[in-house]
Amino acid sequence: MKKEVSMVSIQLNENRHNLLIGVIMVILAILFLLYMGSSMVRSTKAFWEESNIERLLQ
Repeated sequence: MKKEVSMVSIQLNENRHNLLIGVIMVILAILFLLYMGSSMVRSTKAFWEESNIERLLQ
């Protein structure tokens, strides 16, 4: 009986560990997407400020 309780305890610890790693990976993915979006907006803004649309149309 004690061995079964020990196995259940190990299983719960593994599940908790996997859940924690999953949550950390989701947070890192969201931060990465926010960083990439911010970088794209910044570079697009710099491009439009650098080149006038009137000059491009001529």
